[in-house]
Amino acid sequence: MTTLYVLDIPEFDDLVRVARDTGYGIRSAGDYVEVTADGPLVLARDAVGARPAIWFAALTGGYSGRLVHLDEDELCLDEG
Repeated sequence: MTTLYVLDIPEFDDLVRVARDTGYGIRSAGDYVEVTADGPLVLARDAVGARPAIWFAALTGGYSGRLVHLDEDELCLDEG
């Protein structure tokens, strides 16, 4: 399972919404929101609508798995 932890703050609400709409699991985990996928977890910045600073800060909460790709357009995590 691949997991991304994002701070439970308004700046990440759109990321969480897109992840939920994509079918990823969403669960509250204290001050974080846990986004899980059975396999790769892929998010596109244009779908999320995040400014670059918020986009790149998405990893500051941590993740479980392997960072496959991160640039200004896409975030891809996969099972470790």
